[in-house]
Amino acid sequence: MRQVIRRENILTNRFVKLIEENYNTLIEIFMNDLLRHPETDAYRTVDQEKLYQFSVLIYKDLSKWISREFPKSKIEERYVKFGRERFDMGVPIQQVIKGLILQRRHIWLFVMDKMYDDKTDYMEALILNNRVTLYFDRALVYMAQGYMEMLDRKLR
Repeated sequence: MRQVIRRENILTNRFVKLIEENYNTLIEIFMNDLLRHPETDAYRTVDQEKLYQFSVLIYKDLSKWISREFPKSKIEERYVKFGRERFDMGVPIQQVIKGLILQRRHIWLFVMDKMYDDKTDYMEALILNNRVTLYFDRALVYMAQGYMEMLDRKLR
């Protein structure tokens, strides 16, 4: 029996391939914005190699999440840890959040530029967008959780 390939899977595969093949470009664009943006100035004093490695993990994890190979529990584990690290680095919580928002924004600007020049079905694109948004929404919550845990420990 012939397997039916859903268009959503084709779009998802294209997205994952695009992210995996271009993560260095995405990181460069993101880090340039992060380090120049007036609302994320605390990152200018953070080790840039650590920021780069963090971004590599985000793109790898996102690709796995989109492919449904990365469980919610791993997002929690990863971002609680990152929230704690950002606290230890002295990055204010609003700048931590803004950093993730910038990262998500740059992914979509890049993807829209590279993928949607054809007549991709907008419903499929919306489904993919919702999946990426869910990943980053969870990342924000867990990063804030880790950050606030560190703040609570410091205040005790």
